[in-house]
Amino acid sequence: MMRQSDPMDFAKIASELGFQGLEYLQMSYTGGLLREKKETSLNKMKNLALNLNKKADEYGMENVLIMIDIGPDLGSINDNLDDYHPWIDCANEMKCHSVRVNLRGSDDDLSLWTQNSIKNLNKLCEYAKPLNVNILVENHGGFSSNADYLVNVIKKINYDNIGTLPDFGNFCIKHDPKKSTEMRKLFTQGSEESSGRPPTIYDSCAERFDMYDGIKKLMKYAKGVSAKTHGFDSDGNDVDINYSKMLQIVKNSNYKGFIGVESQDFTMDPIEAIQASKKLLLNSYS
Repeated sequence: MMRQSDPMDFAKIASELGFQGLEYLQMSYTGGLLREKKETSLNKMKNLALNLNKKADEYGMENVLIMIDIGPDLGSINDNLDDYHPWIDCANEMKCHSVRVNLRGSDDDLSLWTQNSIKNLNKLCEYAKPLNVNILVENHGGFSSNADYLVNVIKKINYDNIGTLPDFGNFCIKHDPKKSTEMRKLFTQGSEESSGRPPTIYDSCAERFDMYDGIKKLMKYAKGVSAKTHGFDSDGNDVDINYSKMLQIVKNSNYKGFIGVESQDFTMDPIEAIQASKKLLLNSYS
């Protein structure tokens, strides 16, 4: 089911699929970059930005944001956030309006997570502000998938270049380890349940926040949106998410930016899953 592609062809592939904007995944371009000496890393980062800009211009695409997944845990105590700075610099070079970060946290202490998240986000916003880059937080597991907890943090940041990246499908707070193992096997096999319904990430979820309430609360601070799909029924609808209901919430918020398309249907070819997701999004938004 997996399809191999060169991440430097991202603009080309996205253009062929009919998209207009690009949301880059940091992990696709890291390699050994952040493990090298700082001087070399800075040179490589400038070259990366230059090359990605050329590709975006060639295919008439707009650079939107960079999603940072590799870096110190912002929900934990951290005195050094230097690993984030090159990617914020890169976003500036590429004229992306934002970078997206995570606030998962590494323990079950909500008070400590809140304190660390506020402290670290303020640091990143301070660094990014002169570069005209926003720091966006996605509901992406742990405490961050509880919209009330995340909004509480966002409201306490001292900079206006803070925001959220609401993700339709990321409201699972805790997973059942046993069910997670079973789901990974099903994903690997690319199989469906006896009902014909594809297995989804929510099948292993032990605790989750109401997705519609969560999107409504996070859209107040949104500077980006991720329209994720989990899997499709025979009519092309998402098996977990009512897209018409979800997109009405987005419309009601008066959000005017890009809506990113992402799929976690691991039983499908990735390109086909994105095409199905885009079709569902357009049909539901009209």
